Amino acid sequence: MKRLLIAAVTVACVLVAVAVGGVFMVTQMVAGGTSTTPEADQELIGEVCTPGDPNQEKGSVEIPEKYRKFVDAAGQESGFGSQVIGAQIQQESSWREDARSPYANGIAQFTPETWAIYGNGGNVFNPKDAIAAQGRYMKKLRTLMEDHAKDDEHLLRLSLASYNAGPGAVKKNSYDLEKLYDSKPGYRNETAPYVENIVAAASGNYTSDCRHSTSIPEGDIVETSMSLAWDHKVKLPFSSAGNHGRAEARSEYVTVADSLSKDRHTAYYTDCGVFVASVMITSGADPDFPKRSTGVQLNYLQNSDKYKFFKPSSEGELEPGDILITPGHIFLYTGERNNTATGRAQGASLYTRPPSGHDFYLTDSSGRTYFAARLKG
Repeated sequence: MKRLLIAAVTVACVLVAVAVGGVFMVTQMVAGGTSTTPEADQELIGEVCTPGDPNQEKGSVEIPEKYRKFVDAAGQESGFGSQVIGAQIQQESSWREDARSPYANGIAQFTPETWAIYGNGGNVFNPKDAIAAQGRYMKKLRTLMEDHAKDDEHLLRLSLASYNAGPGAVKKNSYDLEKLYDSKPGYRNETAPYVENIVAAASGNYTSDCRHSTSIPEGDIVETSMSLAWDHKVKLPFSSAGNHGRAEARSEYVTVADSLSKDRHTAYYTDCGVFVASVMITSGADPDFPKRSTGVQLNYLQNSDKYKFFKPSSEGELEPGDILITPGHIFLYTGERNNTATGRAQGASLYTRPPSGHDFYLTDSSGRTYFAARLKG
């Protein structure tokens, strides 16, 4: 029997500050708690939680033994050493040989275009081939950046930023990393932590008071969400312009969102419903998912035989890939991607945020309660 519909009194994806859980400070990691700080104060949580062991000697990175000889060879090829290559792989894929996103693949996360140049005819999912290509590519980036570096550490930072954002973006910003990071929220929120994490890990500057997750939450929904949304929160000035958020969103998301609908009015690229629809449809989890409007999506989820629809009382009742929805807003629970306040959920906020890290909560400060929807089977 179909469940009764819940009236959707609004369709705007406007977030309200969280009003449940523990206390969060800007430089403090929350383990299992939720944030009570207003969203505007949480634009980016940038603490570095490096992939090494703080008890190991300085400059040591945890490199799985089966990859050791590949990493050592790539470190020598690149000129940066195995510590950098190992920390970089940890940051790129957490050593997952089968890591995939819409535009990058393998343990070293190569795009098809870059792999065609540096893969030497190998298999991007073969770690021996991929790590060797990583060494070759980092060597090339080192060469491109050498004349613009102030010192060895600056050269490493420029090369890592080029690997993440592209050497063209670094050149366009006059080889000035602060200028690069300020040019787009995506660079500030993804490239900057990427560079700092790897430099810190390779130099032994380990963070001792935060937990580092070495696994990526499993499931097509979560993996697709992670490939379309920024990992950390991206916050923009308010605007209702149709293209608002397009330049700041991940390029992978823009491609998917553009293919989803030709109706791109009202801050389309910051629409929470469009983001969740993009994930559900692109992942193949639910090709019939409504493409926009949280009111329509709420009715669909509550009345579809595909979903278990329930009111969770705690995070412990949720599974990665669950949809959280209330009249007016929708986002995805991912499980722990990183240990920041926005590292357990992803979503967008109409007018103010493209898809990115999202505060996790089950009740907001207006008293709105969120329901969960989980695909059956």
